[in-house]
Amino acid sequence: MENEKIMAVFNKIKKLTSEDKLIWKEEADGKTFYTSVNDYKVYIGKSVGTISFELFNHQNEGIGLLEFGGYSPDTKGLDTFYEYVRKKVLNIDDGLDDLLQQLDQLD
Repeated sequence: MENEKIMAVFNKIKKLTSEDKLIWKEEADGKTFYTSVNDYKVYIGKSVGTISFELFNHQNEGIGLLEFGGYSPDTKGLDTFYEYVRKKVLNIDDGLDDLLQQLDQLD
């Protein structure tokens, strides 16, 4: 039951992120991103080949975890979502567009 609820939260977070209803921010390590929903925090990060999706309550206690490359079997789309959040927060597409423009000017 707990895994089903965590997956439901994950799917809702993915949906709201794609609709630009959640704003993600970067942690200092550059590989972890977070968003807040009222007093709850959601983190997604990559470390040593494992992607973790973690949920914390208002007392900063962990209340849910999904992993890709770890032990959790319920990771459908976690790696893809991590890349989506990373590209969105770091404005990678905008950076690539800008680089292409600058290269075109040198042409």
